[in-house]
Amino acid sequence: MSETYLLPQQRNKSKGSEVFYGGIVKNGVTKWVSLKTTDKKLAMDWFAKMQASRYAPPSEAQPSRLKLCDAIEAYLADVEKVRRRALGTVKEYKKHLQCFSSWFDPKSIADISEITPRICSEYARDSLAKMAGSSAKGRIIILRSFFRWTAKIHGINMQNPFTEISVSKPKPEPRKFWTVEECEKIIEAAKDEESKCWFALMAFAGLRREEARWLKMENIADGKISLVGKGSKLAKIPISNRLKERLNQYLILRGDEPGYLFPTLIKLSKNLELKIRTTALKAGVSNADTAHYHRFRHSFASNLLRMGRSIKAVQMLMRHENVTLTLNTYGHLLPSDLEKEVEL
Repeated sequence: MSETYLLPQQRNKSKGSEVFYGGIVKNGVTKWVSLKTTDKKLAMDWFAKMQASRYAPPSEAQPSRLKLCDAIEAYLADVEKVRRRALGTVKEYKKHLQCFSSWFDPKSIADISEITPRICSEYARDSLAKMAGSSAKGRIIILRSFFRWTAKIHGINMQNPFTEISVSKPKPEPRKFWTVEECEKIIEAAKDEESKCWFALMAFAGLRREEARWLKMENIADGKISLVGKGSKLAKIPISNRLKERLNQYLILRGDEPGYLFPTLIKLSKNLELKIRTTALKAGVSNADTAHYHRFRHSFASNLLRMGRSIKAVQMLMRHENVTLTLNTYGHLLPSDLEKEVEL
């Protein structure tokens, strides 16, 4: 059954919106789509165009004459030079698109418009099913973006073949963490006082690796650590007594000369991950073979919750955007004794 169209309407005026919506009736079902305009003339132009399309003679689809490899090259150039994404992001996009391209027999796909949803469904079944849920989801998002951009920029009349392809949301696994005692063991196992203080800032203030490494002397004052963190957000983090003791011990050796707090560490660019794994193995803590610096941050939040600190306080100390993120990551560590919790 062919589609019919209803006159545009402003359907949300009671909510203060003057955007026009066009009605599309297909198989007896009406769907209202936003025309993204408050101009009645433009809305009526849409209606006239849709009405005319009902009586236009069918035309044979013409090949886009755009090879997949050329489309990928153009898209990556846009990501890098127009959108100005970070080099790491461009490399990630390139890797995923090349994996998708290499799945095809070069001779079987002569034109990008020949890539159908059925073909992409087979690709998802053969390649994405083997990947972790989060990785597969990330690749689908990139491929959807690629086909959407390509169709728009090159004027190709084609359905985005990844529109209906999805993967189930992966169930988050509990974060591995070290107890306070294990964190202390790792700190003591470090080779020098500079590294010990660096580890302590991550374990007992929840700082990220680079946040701690690039601190300056002036960032520590009045019992707080001031820094510009993720998302260019200014933060002030209170210094606990445990961390204050470690900091004071290091500052006696460091002296009060201005500059970077860790002048030796900022010169390091290689073997940073090896440094933490080696130290964790030496300390004999759990999961030492998979040790990484961010586990100190996970340990900071986990240990606070295990000690009964409020989820809101932990969210603020972790500098999460909202408490939901903190709950989703560390909620399993909240007290489970509901009989005690219900008492007023």
